Amino acid sequence: MTSILALDTSTDACSAALQRDEQVSSRYQLLPRKHNHLLFTMLAELLPDGAEAAGLELLAYSQGPGSFTGLRIAASAVQGLAYTLHLPVAGISTLACLAQGALRRGVVSAEERVLTLLDARINEVYWGLYAFENGLAVACQPDQVSAPADLPRDLLASGAGVVALGSGLAYLEALPAALQGSILRSESDQWPDSRDLLPLAELALARGELVDADAVQPVYLRNEIHWKKLSEQGPQQ
Repeated sequence: MTSILALDTSTDACSAALQRDEQVSSRYQLLPRKHNHLLFTMLAELLPDGAEAAGLELLAYSQGPGSFTGLRIAASAVQGLAYTLHLPVAGISTLACLAQGALRRGVVSAEERVLTLLDARINEVYWGLYAFENGLAVACQPDQVSAPADLPRDLLASGAGVVALGSGLAYLEALPAALQGSILRSESDQWPDSRDLLPLAELALARGELVDADAVQPVYLRNEIHWKKLSEQGPQQ
């Protein structure tokens, strides 16, 4: 197993996870608008002797979509560590992390598909459709952002069911009726956890999908006009 440090600050949940010597240690707290302080407290607990002494081989982070401010916190922390330690980085979709966590917790089975939905504010949702291959969440199509009613009515094959997860289920009744009818179960109280970035980071390593420090950046799925409107409503974190 590769020695990995993974960070997630993309939503109301903040977490850090360390995989080393076939052991996984993690910290997780659901506490919005405190991530900048929480994350560095978690890092101090997981790396008491400092990052340089941890023997890390890979860094991973939830690159988005998610909170504008939150995404920047994890990206900045990972970028700084990548520069200092000269390590490669795996940027993982927040929605993939959410699906992977549902599998780990037994909320879904490896045979089911998952529709991950995060509240994107201003009456929109971030969404992604995921299946599992060899126990790992794999995107059926690129992650997207849209109004709930604009999700494709033919997103699922005829008769196919899906498990829906995430804070975006607050807009469940606004989804297209055909899609609502295909939802087998829904779990709104699901948040990404950095420990679920670990297997996805190893997959990125195996596929050669890593970047260096210069290329670390959040994936917002929104243009500047959207973010201007969002900022007028106040911070998300």
